[in-house]
Parts: sequence; structure tokens; C-alpha cells
Amino acid sequence: MKNNFFLIILLSLLGINITAQDLSPSVHTILWDKFKGVKSSEQYALSSQIVANATRYSYQWANEKYALSGDKDYFLIENKNFEWAIRPSASAAYGMAVAIKTKVNSDAIGTSQDEVITCATRLIKGVASIHKSNGGNWGDHWQSTLWAALVGRAGWMLWDQMDAESKEMLCRMLVHEADRFIQADYKVKYWNGKGGDSKAEELSWDSMPLQLAIAMLPNHPHVRDWKHICSKMLVSAYSLEVDMEKSQPLIDGISPAEWLEGYNVREDGIVINHNLLHNDYMASIAHLQMSGFHVFSLAQQKVPQALDFNFRLIYETLTSKQFDAPPFKSPGGTMYIPNSPEQYYPEGTDWSVHRYASFYGLDALADVLKYDQELPKASDWVKLRGERILEFQSRHADGHMYQPGEYDTYKGVEQMVFWMMADAHLLYWLDDRKAILKQANWLK
Repeated sequence: MKNNFFLIILLSLLGINITAQDLSPSVHTILWDKFKGVKSSEQYALSSQIVANATRYSYQWANEKYALSGDKDYFLIENKNFEWAIRPSASAAYGMAVAIKTKVNSDAIGTSQDEVITCATRLIKGVASIHKSNGGNWGDHWQSTLWAALVGRAGWMLWDQMDAESKEMLCRMLVHEADRFIQADYKVKYWNGKGGDSKAEELSWDSMPLQLAIAMLPNHPHVRDWKHICSKMLVSAYSLEVDMEKSQPLIDGISPAEWLEGYNVREDGIVINHNLLHNDYMASIAHLQMSGFHVFSLAQQKVPQALDFNFRLIYETLTSKQFDAPPFKSPGGTMYIPNSPEQYYPEGTDWSVHRYASFYGLDALADVLKYDQELPKASDWVKLRGERILEFQSRHADGHMYQPGEYDTYKGVEQMVFWMMADAHLLYWLDDRKAILKQANWLK
């Protein structure tokens, strides 16, 4: 393996393109045997039921929606650089991979594990095969980093089930999307208090393929550059204007003032998006930026200190900041409604008031990583929201969540719920095994 990496570095220095065929044998695979089974927590049992239902639905959805290639090796995903073409499939593949590797009950899914594996690998190969790096059309899109990270995580988790061609394509895709951010002309995006769209969410998902590439290819010649820009993105995503003056604490060895060239969040922890004070984009930190707690713990590598920058402020604002009505919408109060799974949106929302999975993931992180000290207990919110999700799913035999009129504004909503619940479920799975690693300066 060392010889492979010396060859990769030499070729890179000579300006010769590094192909996925060079990289795939050098992928750092997950050592699943190191994650020993233990008695499951109450939170894990709850998320397991939800993930089983979502798996049942997405398995049926994928097999009904997509035709198979001639050799039945993969699904024929629509070959367009468009969100609706790629993101639902990538999300479903990731959810299935989590269900498989955490051994969600096959009886609850209603399909054997082998059949779910086949479905997941067909989705993974179908999506990866049409990335630009593999001759397809998607990639270099403002959101393609998210799609690449989701399908990449699915493939990495199911690495032993993937064929050689799929592995090569996944590596090519991942390196392509990660390398976009180490080019000389790349500039980190900031809101700086102007306009109606913070760049917090975009920076967070742009960090995801970097996180995964570092975990999968820890000896790649670009790792140092990937880590540096990834830390900068993570600090920048949920940064405040005041952070631009801070010399302490050092984050991955560098002060906030040195990392930052702007900011993306108001001083009170509010994220502005779609011209609204937007709860949903505050919750985005959980499923985008914080994916590193999954991937680096699975890879047994250093978790960067930048990963949770300002997380506690965001969570405290959601749970505790008061909004008076008027000027805000009636009835006023905190965004998190006490003793309820519901959200209060001070200026309304353009998505749905039933985005329970988004906040479930945020609560799971606050619960597992103990960000909720001196705040309302995150585990209570987890229970409330989890029970509401199960209530919604129980209305449908196939396990899907929403009825018409409840969340019509996003086409891939069921697969998005699957991805987000899989995130929370995997976090509890790791926590039950005491496998979530502590943060450290990864640039040392």
C-alpha cells in the first residue's frame, strides 16, 4: 500500500492525472469488527424503527422508479446536472447503507438484507457512473458536493459489497468534488449581513466531500490542502462578525480572526435564508457540517476542532431566544415550542412546519455530545420528535411519512427524511459503542 501512495505522489508532482484506479486500492476501509455490539439505548431503538420504515419505502421507491442497466448491475438514474435527478437517489443510498451496517431489523423493513444491499449498490453505481469525472453530466454544481458526499458515504460504508468499477468511479467523483476547493481561484463565501441568503448551509455541504475524501484517502497528496480549506469552511459557515476579532480559542491551531474573512450568522445566533429568520437553516449544521463526527469516528481518525464551531450558540438560540408578537408572527415565543415536537417560525417558513427530522438530528447531536447543558434537555426533544415521526409514518403501510399538503414544496422529501434520520441513527449507534472520537487539531 505504501508503494501505491509513493507512486501517486510522484505522478502528482509530475503533473500526471491520478486516476481512481490508482486510488481505490488505497482507500482506508472501515474496520466494522472494531465496533462491538452493546445494549441499545432508548434513543437508538426509536431511531431504528424510523429508519426501518424509511428503508421499506425507499427500497420500493427505487425499484419502481428506475429501470436497470442491460446487465442489471445498476439503476439508470437520469443523467442531468439537476437536484431532483441526483439528490433523492444519493440520499436513499446513504440511508440504506446505514440501515444495513447498523443491522436494522429486516423483518421491520419487510425485505432481506441482501435485497437491500443490492438496491443500495445499484443506486450508488447508478449515481456515480453519471458524474462528470466518469463521463456523465452532473458535478461542479452549487449543490453537487452534498450529493457526492451522500453517495460517497454510502459506497464507503458498503465498500466490501461494491464491485471494482464502482469503487473506481466513487473515488474519481469524490476527488473531483474535493479538489474544486483547493484551486487558486476558490474563495470562501460570506453573507456579511447583506441580502437574504446566508452562506452557512452552502459552506457546510461544501465541506462534506472534503471530510469524506480525507477519511477515505488519508495519505492522498492533497490531504493537507483539503484539511486546511475544510477547517476554514467549517469555521466560516456559522461564524459571527465578532469572531473576526477573536484571537482565542485556537481552532485546529489557528485563531478565528486568522481563519475568517467575513461572517454568516447574526450575533444572536440567527441564520437568515430565503429572506427569513429561518429555523431550518439553523438546523442545517447538524446534517451537513457535523457529518465529520460520523466519518472520522468510523475511520478512527482525528475529528477536527472546527467541526462544531458555534454549534452551542445556534442550539441555544433555537431553544431559548424569545420572539415577541408583534412584531413577529403570533403567538410568539421560542422557536422550539416547550413540550412539543413543533417549531415556531417567527417570520413563517417557505418549506413545511413538519420538518421534524431536521431538528431530530440537531437534538441527537446536542444529546450525544452534551451541548444541552443548562438548556432544555435534548433527549426530551428527541423523544417528542421521534414519536411524532413514527406517528406520521404509521399512517402508511409502505413507511413513508407525509400526506399531500404536509410537505409539497420539496420533491425528494421522503429521501431527505431518510438521510437525516440515518444520520441520527448512526450517531446513536456509534455512541452506544462509545466510538465517537474526541476533537483534536488535525493540522498538527
